[in-house]
Amino acid sequence: MGILVEKDEERSELGRRISADLRERAVRASKQEDYDAVEDSEYLRNTRKTNKFSWFWFILSFLAAAALVVIFIVS
Repeated sequence: MGILVEKDEERSELGRRISADLRERAVRASKQEDYDAVEDSEYLRNTRKTNKFSWFWFILSFLAAAALVVIFIVS
């Protein structure tokens, strides 16, 4: 949205009101908490984060990548 200006490059009354309204909205938006409720969803209710078995996934992905390299280079 643009701000209307007069010929002498000063803000008009409408421009000042629009600017004040946009500043007010920005202040209200910055005070709101960013909440998307992903952690509370039913899909994630009985799941847990990977912790002591993360090394297993690293080794598994490394072996899969190594297998792909062997398949495409050796063949």
